[in-house]
Amino acid sequence: LQTLTIHSIITDASDLAVGAILLQDFGEGLQPIAYESRKLNPAERNHPVHDKELLAIVHNFKVWRCYLKGADITVRTDHKSLQFIRAQPILNPRQIRCLDYLESNFHYKVTYKRGVSNIADVLTRPSVHTAEAHDSNFSGQYGIDKTVNLLSRNYYWPDLPTNVQLYVTSCDTCQRMKSSRLRPTGLLQPLEPPSRTWQQVTMDFVTGLPAGPSGNDAILVVIVRLTKMAHFAACKTTITAEQTAKLFLTNIVRLRGVSSAIISDRYSRFTSNFWTKTWQHYGTRLHLSTAYHPQSDGQTERTNQTMEQLIRTTCTDPAQWEDAISLIEFAYNNAPSATTTQSPFFLNHGIDPTTLLSPPIENPAPRSQQFVKNLRQSQQKATDAILKANQRAKQQADRQRRGLAFAPRQLVMLDTRNLGIPLPNKLRPRFCGPFCIIQMEMSK
Repeated sequence: LQTLTIHSIITDASDLAVGAILLQDFGEGLQPIAYESRKLNPAERNHPVHDKELLAIVHNFKVWRCYLKGADITVRTDHKSLQFIRAQPILNPRQIRCLDYLESNFHYKVTYKRGVSNIADVLTRPSVHTAEAHDSNFSGQYGIDKTVNLLSRNYYWPDLPTNVQLYVTSCDTCQRMKSSRLRPTGLLQPLEPPSRTWQQVTMDFVTGLPAGPSGNDAILVVIVRLTKMAHFAACKTTITAEQTAKLFLTNIVRLRGVSSAIISDRYSRFTSNFWTKTWQHYGTRLHLSTAYHPQSDGQTERTNQTMEQLIRTTCTDPAQWEDAISLIEFAYNNAPSATTTQSPFFLNHGIDPTTLLSPPIENPAPRSQQFVKNLRQSQQKATDAILKANQRAKQQADRQRRGLAFAPRQLVMLDTRNLGIPLPNKLRPRFCGPFCIIQMEMSK
């Protein structure tokens, strides 16, 4: 470092820190030889802007005193009033102390340099460079790693990766436009098994079938949650809520009685005023699954798949499915359930039905008390098996998901997949918002 030569200092201050660059001319123009910056303490943050800019000068003169003593120094600042501080008639005690230190130790002059061309801003405004490296059209709104790499080509500060992480994770554009790469949120919440058969049933429609001899092109599927027994009733896709209620009363209530709860999706038939009032009259609670979330009633969805498979394997002519639906229902209820390990027929009646493969039975029927006891034991085993199956399903599902807790007044973004936004799917925003959570409603 050459001594007794002209030095130049470029200073700047912000609300949180002060910084400066020391430059020296080696014959090829001014070149940086040192950098300095520090955070302001709580008291200094309360100083007016004029005093903060003056503090930036004093602090760096103290740090580089060994370089500046005896040299002619030019101080460049973006605070223009500092050029005339010596001529001000009234100064506060803090300003007097700063000027006394500078005047008694150094030969200097203060010049004005516009803030947009002040390279000392690198030390006091890292967020500006972070924004440029992430938000500009030349940067591409990339993630944390690529933004850090772009910034590191030209800049450095100790907390650069941390600052970039905070900036990118709070970027509004990224939150709206980018697809989430995280595991789906929400852990599995299995439904508790009912205490007795036919207490709770689930129902759904299978549509898209070819029209049968009676013009039916859909099937109403009703399943008992405890025993897994299913009933299939042919109907039309255009069936109304009133017709659905009559079909349910004719095929289910007539044989099994009124259930205490019905679980279904949010199709218009199941949310209509007629359907709601009808089951309110019978004292039956209606539980609707979450919109666009068929996993809420996974039992019915799985039964629908099995029934469609039986139709494909049984009917050589797909249009004749209506004639085979009764035998398909029998075959389904006669097969052991993977969950309970027993057939729905056995869990409902305490005995398996007679089929063409059944051998002749000569033994008399068991005593009624023992029969009832065996039936109750079988149903209890089914309940225990359902609980174990729920635990296994939860453990398996939660491996691919993550828990997420919400709270009232929290801001959240809303997924746009099911909002019907009139934009091509590949170009639509992935999320919209933010929206404030007003109330939390928890239900099972």
